[in-house]
Amino acid sequence: MVPVARRNLFAEKTRLAISALGVAFSIVLILIVVALYRGFSGIGGIIEELPADLWVVQQGTTDPFHSGSLLDESVAEQTAALPEVGHVTKVLARQMGLHATTQRVYFMALDATADLPGLPKAEAERFLPNPGEMTVDEVFARKEGLAVGDVVDLGPRDVRVSDVFSGGNAIITQFAFLSWDDAQAILGVPGAFNYLLVRLKPGASGDATASEIEKAVPGTRVFSSAEFADAIRQEMDETFLPVISLLVVIGFVVGVAVIGLTTYTTTIERSREYGVIKAIGAPASYLYRVVAEQSLILGSIGFAVGLTATIVLARMLGNAVPEFVTDIRWYDVLGVLVAAMGMAGVSSYIPARRIGSIDPATVFHA
Repeated sequence: MVPVARRNLFAEKTRLAISALGVAFSIVLILIVVALYRGFSGIGGIIEELPADLWVVQQGTTDPFHSGSLLDESVAEQTAALPEVGHVTKVLARQMGLHATTQRVYFMALDATADLPGLPKAEAERFLPNPGEMTVDEVFARKEGLAVGDVVDLGPRDVRVSDVFSGGNAIITQFAFLSWDDAQAILGVPGAFNYLLVRLKPGASGDATASEIEKAVPGTRVFSSAEFADAIRQEMDETFLPVISLLVVIGFVVGVAVIGLTTYTTTIERSREYGVIKAIGAPASYLYRVVAEQSLILGSIGFAVGLTATIVLARMLGNAVPEFVTDIRWYDVLGVLVAAMGMAGVSSYIPARRIGSIDPATVFHA
């Protein structure tokens, strides 16, 4: 069965190559959009890495990028006085462009020292740069051509890039961190800050403490770290997920069409041979398996070519367009492989019906 299917496919190598490229295109389309979604779904992860169980924001704030938050010192004092609260950290944050450029970055600064509870050393180096220094996400660094040691003009002060880190890309902007002193001079409003990070005492309930803070400190809203990060991701899901789903469907339909057309054409060309096989007593199930095998072989070749092209293309596009962040995960690749085999199965239906309708008697007509 396999040699027959393989012979039928490889009899016309040019057609096989063109068909395999068509299937590979559909695989690339599916894998790239899924990998983009995975890459984009990581936005906001840096919010969860900051040393906070809860985020206190001004009432009406929905997320860091589409609404403002301004708090005063009384908020920090009243929150810190609650019995369930172990530690509070003030945060200054603002999206702004570097001097003489239109590129924007989301600066943050923590009023804390490296021994802040719940902050590992590696994160402390990223989130708490020394005065006169800044750390910046690698995507923004590539866009602006920044490297460690470069000096950046931020208006009131010049700061030196001390570290370039990963994980701070939020698509519409990227994260960078300043020292508290520099941020007060560059971003701050005297006597005010933007967010308050809250660390709870052991055993304290996050939901109960959040409600207590909102009651005790009028004009505030409290998020858990996960909720505040999800607020950033929500817009991406609502905006891009329907588009991504549509593109995946289009990719699947293209793959089905290419495999189906190739298998059907091959079947029509060899109708006489199939008739001979039926005439000598081969069961219909055997012929159906031959057709299905042809589709599976073509789908497998297209998948292998498409996966290789996706890996190469994702790397090339990531270098050319820093915001093009992809994350190719093994279970997504496995899922697309299953989809490719599904394409083959669906595509073999019409050719199989065509074989079933062949009358062996026609083989012996002049």
